[in-house]
Order: sequence, then structure tokens, then C-alpha cells
Amino acid sequence: DVDTIELWNKSLQVVDKHYCMDIPFKCTPPKLPNNKQLAVKRLQSLSRRLQKDPALKDKYTNEIRKLMDKGYAEPVPDDDIRNDGKVWYLPHHPVFNPKKPEKCRIVFDCAAKYGNISLNDNVNQGPDLANKLIGVLLRFRQGNVGFTADIEAMFQQVLVTPEDRDVLRFLWFENDDSSQQLKTFRMKTHLFGGVWSPSCANFALQKVAEEYSSAYPEEVAKTITRNFYVDDCLRSADSVESATTLALQIREMLAKRGFNLTKFISSSPELMKHISKDDWEKSQSLDLSMNIFCKFCLGAHHFKF
Repeated sequence: DVDTIELWNKSLQVVDKHYCMDIPFKCTPPKLPNNKQLAVKRLQSLSRRLQKDPALKDKYTNEIRKLMDKGYAEPVPDDDIRNDGKVWYLPHHPVFNPKKPEKCRIVFDCAAKYGNISLNDNVNQGPDLANKLIGVLLRFRQGNVGFTADIEAMFQQVLVTPEDRDVLRFLWFENDDSSQQLKTFRMKTHLFGGVWSPSCANFALQKVAEEYSSAYPEEVAKTITRNFYVDDCLRSADSVESATTLALQIREMLAKRGFNLTKFISSSPELMKHISKDDWEKSQSLDLSMNIFCKFCLGAHHFKF
């Protein structure tokens, strides 16, 4: 854990407003086998599944396109051939939340084994930097006016050092057509599925608070370090005015390093007037207590693989 934090502090840089950090390999450089065969086999299996389900195929293809359009992934040049043990191909598959069956999330299988080796086996998990849920919930109950929000695609707002990105390669079809040849892409960001990603993302959040603590009231940085449960913010204040100011300042501070705070819910309709409706939680409800119970005690653990 100490070595991982030291590595991130040493490799930390800012690229296009986002933090950029190394992957904390156990051995540097790693010596990974060529597992492209595994990725091809898994993609063929996924392709057969998609062909049988046109609706899923459309959703999955759209999510792949989003990775490119949002700059989370990039194509690997055809002449970029490496045989130095620092290349790994990630199988990928869809994951669904029963509460949002229309939403498809792509998960990269960092735990997939090839020759009894996986990418996750070769990377340090990093320290647990997440706040304890019970503490976040208790602090949330202290004020009279509450609000919640979450960070959009939190892990993917932290970039991977370019030299490390080839261990995050994946395969997809040219022009999204399964009858055409396979193309190689790689993730530019830390990703959902990486054993190190939760620690890395929480480290980045703490760095935002540290970097901008002198530019904002103390409560703003304190909220980021104490009132987030991974990507979810739960905060309350004694008045509508103070809650509104705090919400807007938290959002502004996080945006300075590429974290977009969205899906707001509040017990105060007045506070919500200051938030664009595009950033309201779609199931906006004033019954905040029930929403929080469902979201944090039930929803987070019901992804179906």
C-alpha cells in the first residue's frame, strides 16, 4: 500500500485537466504472456450472444462507441507491435442492473486467466481509501437540508500513463460489423474491473481536495474527503442557502480535474432550481430517505453478471 501511494504521488501529472497516473504493477516492468487468443475466443462468444439479441447488440455497440467518442479509449496503430511483456488483451462483457434493465454497462474482465495469470494478479490493489458507509450516512443526517449526487464515470476520469495503456488493450469489430476483421483498441483511463481502480479513483478525489483546499471554504474540501461513498456524495447543511452554496462549490471544485458531479437529488426544491435539469437524477423524488436507502443499501449490490 505504501509503495502504491508513493508510485501515484511520483507519477501524478495533469493532462487535459485530468489526473494521469501509473498502474501499480507488482513487478516493474511486468512480464505478461501474449493472451490475444483468449480475447479473440471471448469476443467470438460475445458476438454469438449479440447476434441472438439485436436489442442488446445495439446497446453494446453504442457503449463501445461512447468509449471512443468520450476519449476513454483509442485505436492501436496497426504497426504498434510489442513483445516486451507489457501487452495484455482484456475480454469484455455486458453487465446489467435489475433496477435499470435498459442500461448496459461494459465491464473489462481484468480477472480473466490465461496460463493461470490475470492482469489483476499482476497489479497491487492499493489501500482502501473509501469512506465507511455508516460514517457517510450518519454525517448525512446531521443537517436539515440534504442533497445527493454522483460522479459520472468516476474511474474513467483518471487517465492511465501512456506507457501503461497497452495492458488495457481490447478487441472489437471494424465498423462495428462482426463480419469484418478485428481491430485493436486500448483504454486510456483506469477502468471498472481493475482491482486497483477504486483505490486510484479515491486517491484522485483526495488530491482534488488537497490541490484546491485554499481556493474554497474548508467545508468544500472536507465534503470531498468525508462525505463521498466512492462516487456518491451525501451531504446536508443547516439551511437551504448553505446547502445550495456548498453543492455548487463542490461541483465546481471537482470539475477542475474533470469529475462531473451529476444526478442531483435534494429535500429542497429551492436548491434544485440552481441545478440544471439535465443533472437531476431521473427518478427525482423528495422522499430522500427512501431513495438513499434503496440506492445505498440495495441497489449497489444487485448488478447481474
